[in-house]
Amino acid sequence: MNLIQNTILTSLPANRKKTPSGWISFNAPCCVYNGETADKKKRGGLMTSADGTVSYHCFNCGFKASYVIGRKLTYKMRQFMGYIGIPEDTIRKLAIEAMREEEGDVKYEKKKFVTFKNKTLPKDTHKLDVWLEKYVANDLTEQQWKKIDGLLKYLESRGIGADWYDFMYSPDKVWDVNQRLLIPFYWRGEVVGFTGRMFEQSDKVKYYTDVQPGYVFNMDAQDWTRKFVIVTEGPFDAITVSGVSILGSEINDTQRELIDGLGRQVIVVPDRDAPGQKLVDQATEFGWSVAFPEWDKTVGDVSDAVQKYGRLFVLQSILKTTETTKLKIDLKRKMYG
Repeated sequence: MNLIQNTILTSLPANRKKTPSGWISFNAPCCVYNGETADKKKRGGLMTSADGTVSYHCFNCGFKASYVIGRKLTYKMRQFMGYIGIPEDTIRKLAIEAMREEEGDVKYEKKKFVTFKNKTLPKDTHKLDVWLEKYVANDLTEQQWKKIDGLLKYLESRGIGADWYDFMYSPDKVWDVNQRLLIPFYWRGEVVGFTGRMFEQSDKVKYYTDVQPGYVFNMDAQDWTRKFVIVTEGPFDAITVSGVSILGSEINDTQRELIDGLGRQVIVVPDRDAPGQKLVDQATEFGWSVAFPEWDKTVGDVSDAVQKYGRLFVLQSILKTTETTKLKIDLKRKMYG
């Protein structure tokens, strides 16, 4: 985290809250300066990223501001900083700091700056809470009602709450999306892809995924207060323990760069299968920690463990069995063989 990002985060209102998609929401301070009445519904949203980026958007008056490391502090960002009570002399000092980074870190920006293109979700996609309102009010067609009912039963069977993530659903039949629970992929608050998990019994492929190379799932949720990041293979694993997912069993260079960029202890929790062993090899190569929780042999991954034991126990068992040295990791990994 850089000085500018840290100053902004520590200056936000005390009554702020974190949304499942990673936004920090609070009463927008900009509205009264832009011809609107004072916001009392927490319509101001701030998103931070591991590379130092800060993005602010007011969903009331429409005011936007952002800062990207290696660039100047924009006029609008300086305005926003004033709105949240940062003294003018501090803002001037931070503007000078931004200019120094612009001059000194050109190579860093070219090498480290990672972004992903915005993507469009399937037709008529809505957040699950929108469908739930219609489901409870019986304001759906019979077919739609059955689909939402099946989706909810699927989540319940996995021990996952409907409010654990920004789950979505679409009645679109392309790629059998209407039979899938949609998990949107966010990057700095924007949708850059998704995966759809079949929630009905079917011989079709379980997952249909639209993902860009190098993407790491759930990065937006890794806020600055965390001391460690749990790395898992699948998206449900990441959701259940508020970690990140590499959406597979091998980490590419971009994913490693993004995870290392969080600047905290990295704890890998591999699946209990052969591909999981490759992930352990990479973790030791990168100098990351690996957890070997003592779960029942029927438990194959983090999501299974949460379903069997509950979130709190799983998190405790991961932290309790984390090894940091290559020697101890090699000794413990036999139980995963």
